[in-house]
Amino acid sequence: MHEVWSSHEAWVYECLACMTTWEEQYETRHYADGHGGEAVVYEKEGQRCMTPWTDHACPNCQSQNIKVLSAPRGKPRVMPAARSGNDIAMVYHLRHIHAF
Repeated sequence: MHEVWSSHEAWVYECLACMTTWEEQYETRHYADGHGGEAVVYEKEGQRCMTPWTDHACPNCQSQNIKVLSAPRGKPRVMPAARSGNDIAMVYHLRHIHAF
């Protein structure tokens, strides 16, 4: 029996000619042959298609000078605020009493 698993991928495209950006969603099916080999099939809107990083044209200017990036997962991270010196002193104190 062959293993099959699916994943959902989002890819972001940027046209280097007119700077248009857009995102496309793909369903990715991975097929394992049981001998260490793997095949990957990409589908867009239920139809098989080429890999996300090949054969694209800008929907705005039809240029094929496209940069392709895999879309980040989840929400963008927000950097936490810098800690004050009191927090660092607390960490040293907790380490000293073996509580951290």
